[in-house]
Amino acid sequence: MSGLHSPSHPHSHSPDNHRHQRSRHPLLWAFATQLVFFVVELVGGLLTNSLALIADAGHMLSDVAALGLSLLALHFTQKPHTAQKTYGYHRLEILVALVNGLALWAISAYILYNAYHRFSEPPAISSLPLMTIAGLGLLVNLFGVLILYPTKDQSINLRSAFLHLLADSLGSVGAIAAGLAIYLKGWYWFDPLAGAAIAILIVIGSWQLVFEATDILMESTPKHIDLDEVTRALEEHPGVQEIHDLHIWSISSGLFAMSVHVVLSDSRDRDCLTWELEELLAHRFGLDHATIQLEGPGYHNPRVCPLSPRT
Repeated sequence: MSGLHSPSHPHSHSPDNHRHQRSRHPLLWAFATQLVFFVVELVGGLLTNSLALIADAGHMLSDVAALGLSLLALHFTQKPHTAQKTYGYHRLEILVALVNGLALWAISAYILYNAYHRFSEPPAISSLPLMTIAGLGLLVNLFGVLILYPTKDQSINLRSAFLHLLADSLGSVGAIAAGLAIYLKGWYWFDPLAGAAIAILIVIGSWQLVFEATDILMESTPKHIDLDEVTRALEEHPGVQEIHDLHIWSISSGLFAMSVHVVLSDSRDRDCLTWELEELLAHRFGLDHATIQLEGPGYHNPRVCPLSPRT
């Protein structure tokens, strides 16, 4: 028997349009500025022969792609759910976050590969153009970081876009440091060293993002929810004898769902009990999308249910 949904919890999967509009404009600004400066930095890196600058341009290209995907995901998550996609497109933002994180790892691997080959024979690099272009890149990246900072905790998708720009800011700092080392000391080997350091920082910064996205796609229990505590809270409620088949998972950032079978200890009003359990789950654990199946004593006994399709 499925629990009836409480009127106070309409279980709507439609997104908060105001929140999405607040997020969309900073993303658009960050996307436009990153796209323009990617071209500038790539040309500058090729002209100066700087791996640190080319690495930073490559990371900026990933920022452009990441921001574009984030905008696309933001657009699709506003679409209403359908009979085929009953949760709408909320999972798309998780896929985008995972793709963004894996793209950061791929770029880091490429940078480390090139840094390894450049250590033995560091090429000559024009330090002043390198520092000039990297300094402008740092300003562009910091602009993106500042405008995305207020939205970064709204979803894993927005956090992945923010992390891209934050890592790229570190890349620009590394490129500036390489330019200074070459200009003051003639240390051409510092350029591949800076490139390698940037790559390692990128992997460290995106590690949690990738595993959080993977956890959601694997339908793991959200980290902030203690499954044992939920079990105790349900079993301590009057009218509940025991529970089983409890599952809690994330649909997307901040959108959680659960299902549970509840064995009754008495013959009290089942609709009222369902409503009480839904209220408990919503207010104590933030679980607004709960499917509760109520089972009376002897529910699994074939003598009680002789027409069961399993017999």
